[in-house]
Amino acid sequence: MAISHNPIFNQAMSTGVEVARVDQAAVDSEFAKITSGPKMTVEGTAGKVFGMFLVLLATAGVTWFFGLTGLMFPAMIVGLGLGLWATFGKKVRPGVVIAYAAAEGVFLGALTRIFETMYPGIAQQAVLATLCTAGAMFAAYRYGWIKVNARFTRVMTFALFGYMAFALINLAVGLFTNSSGAYGTGFGWLIALVGVGLAAFTLNLDFEAITVGAREGLPVETEWRAAFGLVSSLIWLYVEILRLLSIFNRD
Repeated sequence: MAISHNPIFNQAMSTGVEVARVDQAAVDSEFAKITSGPKMTVEGTAGKVFGMFLVLLATAGVTWFFGLTGLMFPAMIVGLGLGLWATFGKKVRPGVVIAYAAAEGVFLGALTRIFETMYPGIAQQAVLATLCTAGAMFAAYRYGWIKVNARFTRVMTFALFGYMAFALINLAVGLFTNSSGAYGTGFGWLIALVGVGLAAFTLNLDFEAITVGAREGLPVETEWRAAFGLVSSLIWLYVEILRLLSIFNRD
């Protein structure tokens, strides 16, 4: 027997509670409280994505202009910590999301400056490639060329966990051998290409999350989570493209 008109809410409410003992009127009243108030919209999420990018571009520009490449590693650690907080925190904290964008801007500004010094022109190529790839993924999602269904989500989840495990192992190997690990081999470009593909297709999961959230009328604060997810995927895509271009320039 359902305890509410929303199946997701039913699942959450049934944890540790006997369904037969729950008063339907009380549950519906509580559900009405949760779903009342401003709702998530695509436009609102887009505005927050735009705001995050303004912060990211500002800190990246300052880092680039002043050549603060020494801040790359600290910014990466801070960004990782803030990203985990924003991902697993039960409460949506806009300040954490904005701080994440600022830290990632410092990281990307420093990283790009380093690669630009080694391979002049690579920064412009990476930015253009990221914008074109993101645009292509949005078009594919918008026109239904890519169907984000349960199977697609399941395959992407396994692929992302597998790539994450590889990245951690490769990082450990690289630290011990003082090298770029698998990316320094003859198959490095192929591995980097897989990373670009995974990051690109992850954007479709973000587009779907925004669309479904707006359609289901989730609370307005959910826009910050959706914006954080999309910006994180775009940052990952840019880093992977930068890595791939560096391998091609190196060879």
